Amino acid sequence: MKRPFVVLLILLALLSAACTYDIRQYLPVRAAVSSPDAMHGDPVRGSDIFHHGVNGSPPCSTCHLTAQGMTGFSLGPNLAGVGERAATREDGVSALDYIRESILDPYAFITPGYRNIMYPDFASHFDDQDLDDLIAYLLSL
Repeated sequence: MKRPFVVLLILLALLSAACTYDIRQYLPVRAAVSSPDAMHGDPVRGSDIFHHGVNGSPPCSTCHLTAQGMTGFSLGPNLAGVGERAATREDGVSALDYIRESILDPYAFITPGYRNIMYPDFASHFDDQDLDDLIAYLLSL
């Protein structure tokens, strides 16, 4: 009877370790897409916000992957190419506006296949520049 419990504890420990180790912080950041939407932010600083958080916010990398073909456990969708997909999520909403809404009001649109579990309080941690930097990084993926 003890063996299944021990196996469960080991699996939970491995899953927990997988969620905390993030090799993506060592991957290079590409230059931001050259568009008016992305020109207000610094994608390098946005990468830091994404991977480490800012002003006490949880890092986005806790739940999201950011590279094409990257697989593994992820609570949220892989954000590689999010700029292209974001422009098609809601009729009449630009990629920039969709991403901004997804960060500030994460329950406004739930990506199919995912649950509405995103941290809902980023607006209280991010100022306008933090948000612009994070969006510039996301548009560079």
